[in-house]
Amino acid sequence: MRIIVNGKRSPSAARHRRRSLLARKTRAESGAPREGGRERGRSPERLVVVGVGASGMAVESLERFLAHLPEMPDVAVVVALQQRETFDAARWRTVLSRASTLAPAPVEEGAAVEPGRIYLLPEEGIVTLAQGRFRLGGPGDANGRGSLDTFLVALGEDRGAGAVAVVLAGTGSDGTLGVTAVKEAGGLTLAEPHGDEGPSASSAAALADHVVSPEQMADRILAYARHLGRGTDAERNAEAEIAGEALIRIATILRNKTGHDFHGYKQNTFLRRVHRRMQVVQIESVEAYVEFLRTDPDEVQNLFNDLLIGVTQFFRDHREFELLETEVIPRLFSGKGSGDQVRVWVLGCATGEEAYSIGILMREHMAKLDVVPQVQIFATDIDGRALASARVGRYTEAVARQVRPDRLGRWFVKEGATYCVVKELREMCIFSQHNVIKDAPFSRLDLVSCRNLLIYLNGDLQNRVIPLFHFALRAGGFLFLGNSENVTRHAKLFSPVDRRYRIFRRLESATRVLPEFPLTVVADRRQAEGGGALRPRAIESSLARRAERVAERYAPAYVVVDEAYDVLHFSGRTGRYIDPATGAASLNLLNLVHRDLRLDLRAALLKAGAEHRTVKAERTAMGTNGERRLVTLVVEPVPGTDGPPSFVVLFQEGETLDGDGTEEPTPTFLRDEHVQRLESELRLTRERLQATIEELESTNEELKSSNEEYQSINEELQSANEELETSKEELQSVNEELQTVNGELGHRVNDLGRANSDLKNLLESTQIATVFLDNEFRVKNFTPAVTDIFHLIESDLGRPITHIAARILYPELPGDVRKVLRTLGTIEREVGNPETGSRYLARVLPYRSIDNFIAGVVITFLDITATARAERALRESQERFRRMERIVPAFLFTADAELNWLYVNSRFYEHTGLEDGRALGLGWMSVVHPDDVEENQRRWQRAVASSEAFEHEFRIRAASGTYRWFTARAEPTADPDGGAVTWFGSCTDSHERRMAEDRQRLLLTELQHRVKNILAVVRSVANRTAEGTGSLADFVMHFDGRLGALARTQNILTRSPDAATDLAELIGEEVLSHAVRDGGQVTLDGPEVRLPQKTAETLGLVLHELVTNAIKYGALARPEGRIAIGWRLYGVGAERRLRLEWQESGVTLLAAAPTRRGFGRELIEQGLVYEFGATTALEYRPGGVRCVIELPLGASRPPGDPPAEADDAG
Repeated sequence: MRIIVNGKRSPSAARHRRRSLLARKTRAESGAPREGGRERGRSPERLVVVGVGASGMAVESLERFLAHLPEMPDVAVVVALQQRETFDAARWRTVLSRASTLAPAPVEEGAAVEPGRIYLLPEEGIVTLAQGRFRLGGPGDANGRGSLDTFLVALGEDRGAGAVAVVLAGTGSDGTLGVTAVKEAGGLTLAEPHGDEGPSASSAAALADHVVSPEQMADRILAYARHLGRGTDAERNAEAEIAGEALIRIATILRNKTGHDFHGYKQNTFLRRVHRRMQVVQIESVEAYVEFLRTDPDEVQNLFNDLLIGVTQFFRDHREFELLETEVIPRLFSGKGSGDQVRVWVLGCATGEEAYSIGILMREHMAKLDVVPQVQIFATDIDGRALASARVGRYTEAVARQVRPDRLGRWFVKEGATYCVVKELREMCIFSQHNVIKDAPFSRLDLVSCRNLLIYLNGDLQNRVIPLFHFALRAGGFLFLGNSENVTRHAKLFSPVDRRYRIFRRLESATRVLPEFPLTVVADRRQAEGGGALRPRAIESSLARRAERVAERYAPAYVVVDEAYDVLHFSGRTGRYIDPATGAASLNLLNLVHRDLRLDLRAALLKAGAEHRTVKAERTAMGTNGERRLVTLVVEPVPGTDGPPSFVVLFQEGETLDGDGTEEPTPTFLRDEHVQRLESELRLTRERLQATIEELESTNEELKSSNEEYQSINEELQSANEELETSKEELQSVNEELQTVNGELGHRVNDLGRANSDLKNLLESTQIATVFLDNEFRVKNFTPAVTDIFHLIESDLGRPITHIAARILYPELPGDVRKVLRTLGTIEREVGNPETGSRYLARVLPYRSIDNFIAGVVITFLDITATARAERALRESQERFRRMERIVPAFLFTADAELNWLYVNSRFYEHTGLEDGRALGLGWMSVVHPDDVEENQRRWQRAVASSEAFEHEFRIRAASGTYRWFTARAEPTADPDGGAVTWFGSCTDSHERRMAEDRQRLLLTELQHRVKNILAVVRSVANRTAEGTGSLADFVMHFDGRLGALARTQNILTRSPDAATDLAELIGEEVLSHAVRDGGQVTLDGPEVRLPQKTAETLGLVLHELVTNAIKYGALARPEGRIAIGWRLYGVGAERRLRLEWQESGVTLLAAAPTRRGFGRELIEQGLVYEFGATTALEYRPGGVRCVIELPLGASRPPGDPPAEADDAG
């Protein structure tokens, strides 16, 4: 309803009207199937749901993805994990720990998807999403899809632009359909990169918006979610009308850059696809995106690819294909023989699944026939990438879920992880790049399959495409449409075979109207006239309609007809002039109008059409309701904007004639019998004339149809004639050129012969075995040397190489040839002849023609037997060197004349702790002892100058920081002039030898010192013994005993590694030497004490004297005698002292001490005091001798001594 202010339309009201209309239209179209980006079922909040497809065999990718997820409050993550055989709950908890920003939640029926949560789909069953809530189903609900595909398809339908699909490595083919559905719905799609071979045209990685590593995906999702939340749906919908002109410019850019016209694309669908790309590249306004398109060719291609998204699979919508199989395909073959053709056109075939599905159904029906016609399936699309994949006919393992097992085994061959369509099915289908809008259609077709293509075209373009199908089909041909498509506006062209499953049959129309072509020209012209094809049509106001109804009540009755006189419009009050003829129903006005008006109306219509002016037929009598009226017929032509004119026929009612033509004349007005006869004849003549006219009209219609066909044939013949004339002229020109070219060809043949001779001699002289194969592995040519490798002869040309026996072991040959043909790379492999032991380097590379066409492969075999043996010897030598290097306890190095190390083995780095490579050059000098560096360099320079062997001993720092002695030796290698070039050397650990030599020198010094001391002691003992004895025998006895005691002490000192003597051992040795057993007459008590050498020697002599005296005169002279020897330490540091007490018992002695002072008494009372500053006490008691000796031990405590007691010796 218009809003009028002071007779003018309010601008704000107009804007409000445009926005409300646009909002209503957007809401209406957004619910249409396959339109993408639908909004129903969305949660009120701006929630982005990320569906992640991962594999339990490659869970590292999932961990890397989750570990980099930032804080995203409006994002939920749903993980569909495949191959969970080794993936238990504990492993899932470990993976979840990577996603510290998300809280885990269970997947339950009807549970709402909440932001900030992460969900793991159950392993069994199918999970979908509806209105933001999980829906759980059984395996039968998958419709032939995998679990990941099923969830992602539901995610795209439910969330629209709020859906994100992430496909990680290891998911295989599951996920491709889901990525396509999310992308079509307006969401974001991400995929992990494939390996070196790259993704196929139908894989998820090839369809995704971004192919990035798992670590980079989080940033893309975060940026997308932020951009998505900047505008509401209402704001974007309100932008549609404003963006109309921008969309026209975008369509123009696409047409200029890609050659494909999208002006007829539905506006809302077009705008949603543009919005999706804007979200991906993060651009705010459509105007900015237009400028971005102008400057970025890659984005033009990305938008073009988004507009071409095709969700397809084998036997999609099974019930429709079942009806096609049972009701339609048998009719296509009905009545056709071996010389006939069945022609099928599949539009928008994408990667070929639908074309092959129809081909399978037709092949299965052909197997039931005795006579089989020729079948051609034309499959077309404007996407070259998809067509390339369709021609190959190679599909992922998802085929196994879409095709019945019996069909899978019959029509597909499994190759690795893919399924390939069999050859006979591929040869039936012809794939071609074709645009239905601008390219000429195929003709004489029996079936046209155009599923889910029309839904993307606006109404005007649909109305022109459907007649195009009518024109292309044969009589009775079938049209197969998608679930959301129909032909209800073209009821005269097609009738439904099954309206539910969208299968229609071509009808024969009264006239065959050739479609205007190309359709883009029509669209452009209407765009210019109507203000743009992407703009919505203006809606008539209710005020105008009411005004028209009021005017009709006062205007004469009228009818609007087309050029064939078919009624296009009736006005009110035309009923009295309508009197349909009997027979088939028709809208032709001449069959509908009252029979009294037909002759005059026909004449008026013909005259108006011929003279292009208004024609009147006045005062025509018409009998109705028992009276006759005069009617004036007015026919006015209305020129058409883009076709033949229409006509407006007005019925102007006149006066009523007196009397009733049907009554008998009264006697007063009797007519002449002759007049009555004439009137009767006139009526009969008119009836015959009317019948003749109707027959003439029917004949004219047939003649018109035939004429149109003849005109079409004539035009084709004229065109063919012109082409023949042109061809004749071209043939004459070509003949002249051929004569010229023939001469050049002769020269080139000679040149080619010489080149072939040169090539043959080259190949034979190189002695390289070479064989040429075509794409089917057949041998095209080979060199003589190949006969040493394959059993080839000349007659084998044309045979597959796999049929030729080989002398070598090369089972990988077929696989290598296939890989080279697929990747166009080069493969090298070492192979051998097990009988002769010969080795060959096999190289497989593509055979490229002059015009860079791949026509097969070239395989060369280079004899590397000698090289292989040399390499084997080298490897063995290197292995021996490595073993020697590991075994030899030395640093091996090479150096130049400047003492720069060029190489050093790993043992050096292990010992010094230097990083690998740091020892090269002069870096090794950093671990040489600073005191040895100068001498080392001096000796090296002297060796270099004399070219003599180098040998020097120096210290090298270990990783622990200590230095060890090493002996370096190096030998030079001389160049032809005798100069030193490289030095090879080793560093051997000589530290232990060096230390042993030092210890030996120290031992010799110590030994010399000890010998001097012992000789001095012996001299002193001899002198003292001689002084105290009167005879030689007595001297010998005493001297021998004392010398024995000294020897025993030295023996103990020699056994001790630290040149110290254990006091208990010293006492025990002395007592045992006189056959006195401990535990009988002698008891020992005291801690462990180690005595220095000199103290031990003197104390040993004292003990010897005490034991000798006890044996002769004391406790050891009788059985009841006892000796108690005890000792202890006291004092600390410099005051540390030893107290030794000798106590005899069980002896009867004189109370007075002996008057003569012997050697022992003098040694105790004077020697110890003089030598060590000892304090001694020697007492002769009635029970036996008591001797107490206290001597200092100094500040240093020999190893093993216990700490001294703190109290005084007392």
